[in-house]
Amino acid sequence: MSTDYSWHTIAVGNGILGVYNFAVLAAPPDWRIVIMPMASDVFSHITKEGVKWVRDGEIRHFVKAGSSIYELEIRVKPGKSVKLSGAAAEFGGHEAVYAVRREGLLKRGEVLLLETYCPETDRTISIKIKGKTAPLEVIKYLKYSKCH
Repeated sequence: MSTDYSWHTIAVGNGILGVYNFAVLAAPPDWRIVIMPMASDVFSHITKEGVKWVRDGEIRHFVKAGSSIYELEIRVKPGKSVKLSGAAAEFGGHEAVYAVRREGLLKRGEVLLLETYCPETDRTISIKIKGKTAPLEVIKYLKYSKCH
């Protein structure tokens, strides 16, 4: 694997309340995040070293990866509640679990699911990436992501 990757700060904010980070994703270099305005909710946050991290909330965007397009959904819940069973992975220095499932009415698409717990911010991060096929190449990059 090349050490080249792209950084994507998945966050929401405004001029009055500031920025609230869900995560900083490391991904293949050709990935681009397509922001969906107004597709997020933040119910609570925690501040760590001057940075606000979402502790309870969700966000949805799109990913453009070469000729493929994926839906990206991140949900964050307080506490440790990793429920997914699957293969081992790493996310931002923490243990993670991932699985691939068929999804949709006719089960024509795939979804890559990943869950991790960040003890630094006491929150569980769940990531879904949906598309025609699951983008398994992203798994090797996620260890460089940041969650605190």
